[in-house]
Amino acid sequence: MFSLPIGEYFETFVNWLIDSFQGFFDAISDVLDFSITILERTFLLDAQVLYAPILFGLLFALVTGLLAQRLLSRRAFIPVAAATAVVFGGLEIWRVNALNQTVDPETAQTYAADYSELADSLKKMAPDDFSDAGAALEAVSTSLGNVDPESEGLSSLERSLTRAQRNLSRIRSTDYERVFSTLEGVEESLEESGIPVDEAARSQLVDAQLQFQTLSLIEEAERLVLDFEDEAAEDDPDRMNAFLNQRTYDTVEDLLGVSLRYFDANSGQLYEQAREQALTARAHLRTLNPERLTWYAPIVTILLLSMIAYLIAGSGIVIFTVIGFLLIIGMDLWIPTVESLALVLSATFFALLIGIPVGIAAARSETVHNITRPILDFMQTMPAFVYLIPAVIFFGLGKVPGAMATLIFAMPPAVRLTSLGIRQVPEEVVEAGQAFGATPRQLLFKAQLPIAMITILAGVNQTIMLALSMVVIGGMIGAGGLGEVVLSGITQLKLGLGFEGGIAVVILAIYLDRVTQALGSPKSETNT
Repeated sequence: MFSLPIGEYFETFVNWLIDSFQGFFDAISDVLDFSITILERTFLLDAQVLYAPILFGLLFALVTGLLAQRLLSRRAFIPVAAATAVVFGGLEIWRVNALNQTVDPETAQTYAADYSELADSLKKMAPDDFSDAGAALEAVSTSLGNVDPESEGLSSLERSLTRAQRNLSRIRSTDYERVFSTLEGVEESLEESGIPVDEAARSQLVDAQLQFQTLSLIEEAERLVLDFEDEAAEDDPDRMNAFLNQRTYDTVEDLLGVSLRYFDANSGQLYEQAREQALTARAHLRTLNPERLTWYAPIVTILLLSMIAYLIAGSGIVIFTVIGFLLIIGMDLWIPTVESLALVLSATFFALLIGIPVGIAAARSETVHNITRPILDFMQTMPAFVYLIPAVIFFGLGKVPGAMATLIFAMPPAVRLTSLGIRQVPEEVVEAGQAFGATPRQLLFKAQLPIAMITILAGVNQTIMLALSMVVIGGMIGAGGLGEVVLSGITQLKLGLGFEGGIAVVILAIYLDRVTQALGSPKSETNT
C-alpha cells in the first residue's frame, strides 16, 4: 500500500531548522522573555528592580497628565504630570525603604529577648498536668446523662469523649498543641451532633481550649527565639518581609490573638504582664509580615488601568474595571492575571509589529497579497493546540513558547484588516494625492493609514482577543498565568479553582475588548 511519510519529512525539516538557526531562535527567545519580564515586573511594581517603578511612574504621570488635560485644560498637562511623578516617587521611596528593612543583629536580639520573656511568662501560668482539660471533658460527659439515650449522634459523641480522655493520658507534659486539638475535636463533635449540652459544661470546655491554645504559643515563641538568635549571629541580615514564611506568620499571629483574649479573661499581675509582652511581640511580628504592603501595587495598578479606561472608553467601563479587578484580588489571582496580561501585550505588540507592515505590503502589492492569503488561511484554520507543538520544539517549555504560539495564532487579523482597510480607501483620495504630487510614502501615512485606521484598530482588537484565548491554552506548556490556573482546575478536578480562573479571564478579556474597541470608535461615540 502506498504511503507518504509526511510526518517524517516534517521532523527532518524541523531538526534541520533547529541545527541551522539555533542562534536565531535563541535571539527571539531572549527578546520575548525580556519584553514579558519587563511588563510583568512593571505592572507588579517589583521593588527588587529599579526600572519597574520608574517605568510605571512615567506611565502613571503620562496618563494622569492626559486626564487633567481632558478634564481641565491643555495647560494642566505638565504641572499635573510633574506633581504625579513627584508624589509617586515619594511613595515608592517609602515603600522600597519599608520593604528593604532588614532584621539587623540589634533588632534580632531585641525581638529574641521579648519573645523569650513571653515564653517564660506562659510557662509560669502553665499547669503541672492536664487536669483542667480532663475536668472539662468530664463535665461534658456528665451533662450527657440528661440526654435521651435514643438521641441521634449520642453514641458517636460518647465515643469521641472516650477517645479524647484516652488521648490526654498519652500526651507528653508540654505538648499543649495536642491537648488543644483533642479538646477542639470534642467541640466539633458536639456541633455535628446537635445535642444540647449544659451551658456551664460547654463554657468549661471552651475555656480549656482557650487555655491550652494559648500555652501552645510557648513552642512557637521558643522557635522564633532560636531564629532570631541565629539571625543575630549572621553577617548578612535578611529582609523583614522575607524572614518568615506566610504559614508561620499566620500561625503566630493567630496564637497571639488567642493569648490576648485569654489574658483579658483572667485577672492578676502575671496575666497583665503577659498581656503587655504579647502586645509587644505582636507589634514585632507585624513588622515581619511577608505580605506587608502587597496591597499597594495592585491598588495603584487598578487605578492606572481605570484612568486608561476612562481616557479611551469613557466612564462606563471604569466601574467594571474597579469592581472586576478587585474581585480578581479577592480571588487571590492578581499575579496570574498580571502574568497573562504581560504575555498578551507582549505577543500582541510583536504580532502587530510584523502583521501591520505585512498588511500594508499586501494592500499595495497583488503579488504579496496572493502569497500571504493562503498562508493566513492556513494559520487561521489550524487548530490552536497545534501551534504548541512547534513552539515547544523550538523554544522548550515556559512563557517564551507560549508567547511565540500566541504571536503566530493572533497575527492573521492584523494582516487581513490592515490590508482590507487600505484597500477600502476611496480611489478618489488616492488619485487626488497623486495629482498633488504626493510620494507613495506621503500617500500612505497622510491619506491611506488615517482613513483605514478604524479598520486597522478593529484588527488590533481581534489580535488581542485571539492572543488572550491562546494564552489560556498556553498553560499546557508552562506559560503560567491564568491558563495554568484553569489547567490546574481541570487536571486536579478542582471545580472552584477552574471557575475562578475562568472569571478572571473573562474580566481581563472584557477590559481589553472594551478599551481596544473604543480606540476604533469615533470620539462622539466614546464620550457618550
